[in-house]
Amino acid sequence: MATGWLRGTVKEVVSGDTLVIAGTTKGPGPAPEKRLTLSSLMAPKLGKRDGTSKDEPFAWEAREFLRKKCVGQPCVFRVDYVVEAIGNREFGSVFLNQQDNVAIAVVAAGWSKVREGGKEKSPYLEDLKRSEEAAQSSGLGLWTKDPAKTAKAVRETIGQDDDAASLLLTRVGKGGSVDAVVEAVLGGSSMRVTLLPTGTVSLLVNLAGVQCPSMGRRAVAAEPAVAAEGEGAAAAPTAASIAASSAAEPFAREAKAFTEARILNRDVKLVLEGVDKYGNLFGTVLYTPPAPAPAAPGAASAPAPAGEEHLAEELLKQGLAKCVEWSLALMAPGAALKLRDVEKAAKAEKRAMWTGYVPAPTNQTKLSDNFSGKVIEVVSGDCLVVKDSANGAERRINLSSIRGPRPPARERPAEPWATEAKDFLRKKLIGKQVDVKMEYNRKVLTPEMMLAGDQERTMAFGNVELVPEKGEEKQNVSEMVVARGFATVIKHRTDEERSCVYEKLVACEELAKSSKRGLHSAKAPPANRVNDVSTPGSATRAKQYLPFFQRAGKMLGVVEYVLSGHRLRVHIPKEGVTIVFAPSGVKTPSRPQPAGNGKPAVQGEPFADDAIAFTREVMMQRDVEVVVETMDRGGTFLGTVHLAPSAGAPPTSNGRPFNLALALLAKGLARLQPNVDPSRLPEGSEMVRLQQAAKEAHLKIWESWTPDMDRVEGGDDDDYEAGANGAAAGASGNGAAAPAGSFAAAAGGGASTSAAAAGGAAARPARALEVLTVTVTDVADASEFFVQIEGEPRVAWLTEQLAASSLGDMPPIPPELKTGQLCLAQYSLDNNWYRAHVERVNRSEPMYEVYFLDYGNRERVNSDRVRTIDSALAAVPPQAIPCCLAYIKVPEPGSDWAADGRACLSHLLSGGRPMLAHVVSRERADPKAKHPKGRNGKLTAVLVEPETNTNIAVEMLLAGMARLPKLRKVKDAAAREAVQAMAEYEDEARAAHRGMFVYGDPGDSDDEEVAGAGGRFGGAPRGGRR
Repeated sequence: MATGWLRGTVKEVVSGDTLVIAGTTKGPGPAPEKRLTLSSLMAPKLGKRDGTSKDEPFAWEAREFLRKKCVGQPCVFRVDYVVEAIGNREFGSVFLNQQDNVAIAVVAAGWSKVREGGKEKSPYLEDLKRSEEAAQSSGLGLWTKDPAKTAKAVRETIGQDDDAASLLLTRVGKGGSVDAVVEAVLGGSSMRVTLLPTGTVSLLVNLAGVQCPSMGRRAVAAEPAVAAEGEGAAAAPTAASIAASSAAEPFAREAKAFTEARILNRDVKLVLEGVDKYGNLFGTVLYTPPAPAPAAPGAASAPAPAGEEHLAEELLKQGLAKCVEWSLALMAPGAALKLRDVEKAAKAEKRAMWTGYVPAPTNQTKLSDNFSGKVIEVVSGDCLVVKDSANGAERRINLSSIRGPRPPARERPAEPWATEAKDFLRKKLIGKQVDVKMEYNRKVLTPEMMLAGDQERTMAFGNVELVPEKGEEKQNVSEMVVARGFATVIKHRTDEERSCVYEKLVACEELAKSSKRGLHSAKAPPANRVNDVSTPGSATRAKQYLPFFQRAGKMLGVVEYVLSGHRLRVHIPKEGVTIVFAPSGVKTPSRPQPAGNGKPAVQGEPFADDAIAFTREVMMQRDVEVVVETMDRGGTFLGTVHLAPSAGAPPTSNGRPFNLALALLAKGLARLQPNVDPSRLPEGSEMVRLQQAAKEAHLKIWESWTPDMDRVEGGDDDDYEAGANGAAAGASGNGAAAPAGSFAAAAGGGASTSAAAAGGAAARPARALEVLTVTVTDVADASEFFVQIEGEPRVAWLTEQLAASSLGDMPPIPPELKTGQLCLAQYSLDNNWYRAHVERVNRSEPMYEVYFLDYGNRERVNSDRVRTIDSALAAVPPQAIPCCLAYIKVPEPGSDWAADGRACLSHLLSGGRPMLAHVVSRERADPKAKHPKGRNGKLTAVLVEPETNTNIAVEMLLAGMARLPKLRKVKDAAAREAVQAMAEYEDEARAAHRGMFVYGDPGDSDDEEVAGAGGRFGGAPRGGRR
């Protein structure tokens, strides 16, 4: 029963003369198959896998020849005849590339004999005979006359022992690789392989880290039934085969077909990952993707195949497998993390088995915001308080995926190692800059909270990295604390959010366990015996320590908590006692107190929160040096407190250790107590001077101060006050007023502002420059702001077109919007629509981070506030032009004064007033830039307000929010002239200790010659860096 010629792909080679050919299918499921034996051929037969029968001589070599030649190759074939006596086996002819007769190739290589007898014969029998005679004469394959080859012609097969996988893992090692050929695919993630090159060892292998849907129990192979004479119908399926086929889980057949199409009968690299307790081998399968089919004549050639591909990753991408935790634990951390990310992407796209996927309800919510800040407080071994550098807000961050020992709370004692874990992080992090990546929220309601009647609390979890200093590398805080043995890694459920470095945390935990550190140590934790005399009602016990403290002089301590702007709870390790301490002679504004214990509520004083925020930032959990002088009736010790040299104290103008009392007075956040004689205090004269300077600068609590207030408050002490005021006035006459670094204090100087207005023209360069009338649309930071050209017709046209369109009635954009696309976004402040560029897509929320290309600002918007953009609107170039101020250096983003510098510049450029931009230099525009910001060349300009002739750069210098570069670095003559003209304004800010000069000159080494605007300084063709 011959058939016409058919097309297919060789899927499997069963033996030296038998192939399985697969047809084509449009869907992801299995394709139709046909098992075909090459006509008139008789190749050696392979033995059974269990070793009960051996291979015929050269059977393995014959099969390998045919496998390497045919598997994965497109072919044309036909059935020449069918032999009913052997189960309706089909015999046929197969051609590769429509010219290469596979049967002739096998015979010519000497790996098969030609069967001449029988009624049915191959149509190419004569060609086969000639090929056989040539192979015999040449001694090829089966016809070899080499005794050594004949002796090795029979392969010694070894059935899989129970410990074969363990023996292989021991020999090769975890992470080692072996070459193998896949003999059979049992399911999408399980297969039987034979190790190469000998082919003697056969093993069952499961993919590590993933699991495909189950095919169900294997069908019992029914004996082929011979059709009744004269009937062509096949035997009916048995009950066992029906039950087996119905037991397959959804997408199990698709997963198996996917795996078969890529690795069945292919050479693969097997990376050994581990063996489970049942002796099952788990590994990673790497395969070379099949070469593309030859291109049709005249068509473009197909791209060359890529390198090795990861079978588990490919299954996850298609949604045909899922990650399993117990198997992922066998893999390297990085590989396991990558598999999880691929699975998340497949879930988000709802591929295959995830088509109807709905995330399981959880008490977690994914977060995506990142920020930088300074560590203000270490709450415990897994919890920090970080001050956001952008807005100054304090944020409580729990470290993702780890749990440290609980500190004491209410009636609950501290868990073992809690004190050591907290102190470890305190020494590493307090006062240090960190980068924080928020990852998820979790709602928590503990039994203690339920007993206390508290509501559930939302805890924010994130990943914290220590910003490296020069010559150091970034350090992950979670990894540090886990590796030191002060925290354990949480075992998450599959669908739970987790740390982005979860696998590294697991590796660090294993290291801590093997080293028996901290929580994993067999030793008992050290005893922490502390006598706490800081609690209310402990004044009597505290007084017992006074003589010891007075004799001890300077003592080292740790600030455990900031009770108010000037009261601290300090632990003295040497004495094993915790006390309340306050600097002598000063008092900060009082915080509000609620009513309780029969006392009425007390209203807070102005700037109380500012005082405590300042003290928390500079003193919280820092190492300090205290000198106790006396004690008040409430049990508070009084004296002097300095930051220890190792505590990272902020710089002081006189180079002395940081003194809390002096700092509070200088900031206008504290006052001298009227009943204390400053002359009796160690630095009393300096306190008087700083308080008077703060008064005259109207800082904080002195914002409404007048000299008459001192005369009224002085009373009988008029003589003393007069002397103090005279001394302070003499100091302030030399420009010693110390503003708190805010722009308002610097710009409110009256004469300075007038000088800045007059100096606008002087600071401009003498050469002819391009002058543009612009409107400032956004201030990104002190080194960059965005402008629009005043009167630009395209801006007006865009405004008209967007106002006329009814975008609110249009359907929202589907979540397939990608990064880099243009769209229309609704701005939250005015609910108007503007052109935008998608910078980032968060599909889980879903949210878009967009850049408004006509104004330069950015915003995160919901998907329902985004619309498609018309091609005519998209064709208009971006109208926001990036700019920076010429001839000055501003605080770099992320530095201490960056936020103040941005606030100062925003204040100067607010109001939407037209400005004159004298363009010093212009970067070359790139119309093909991926981001719209790069399509307009950045301008470096002298910005002047035309009404008042105010130079914005001069105002920044007067506010102490900018500096001038070193003159020796400026080579351009016009730039040197401009810098020299503005030098007096920098000197004025430095003398008045404004802004960044509040503690003196911040310094300007050659390494800091980079100006905030970027590019060459002042547009000079050569010279200093900016």
